[in-house]
Amino acid sequence: MNNSAKFGRALLAAALVSVSIPASVALAADAKGVAGTYSFVSAVTTSASGEKAEPFGPTPTGTAMLGADGRFMITLMKPGLPKFASNSRTSGTPDEMKAVVSGSIAYLGSYKIEGDALVLNVEHATYPNWDGTTQKRTCKMEGDLLKWHTPAASGGGTADVVLKRMK
Repeated sequence: MNNSAKFGRALLAAALVSVSIPASVALAADAKGVAGTYSFVSAVTTSASGEKAEPFGPTPTGTAMLGADGRFMITLMKPGLPKFASNSRTSGTPDEMKAVVSGSIAYLGSYKIEGDALVLNVEHATYPNWDGTTQKRTCKMEGDLLKWHTPAASGGGTADVVLKRMK
């Protein structure tokens, strides 16, 4: 086979790959495609009855760090959590503590990509029921946005989360 035929085949193969693989599948190839630091854009839950809510408010704050090494740390908070009048995190009033617990979550562990899913192996979480569990979220990249669906949200129902890659 001559060089122009080899070049033609290589060009055709490259064109077929770029046309036939959607962005969400390209993301699914490995953890390095999704690795990065993200800020939260939105987190919307849907109850079993179909009611939608924003448990972390319309402008949640927090960071998701997905390392190229397969480790993750996620912290999500509702802006404006109350300060504790006692000035001690262990001596808050019941109302202060309830507001903080219901308005924040943090978890960490390892992760991998399987097909169109982000699979989180949770080692520790501020919601202890997740400790030692595997959490699977369908996900896709759309430009700088990472979108995922949580089938069993920590507050009940499902959750749809949008994060933006930080630069």
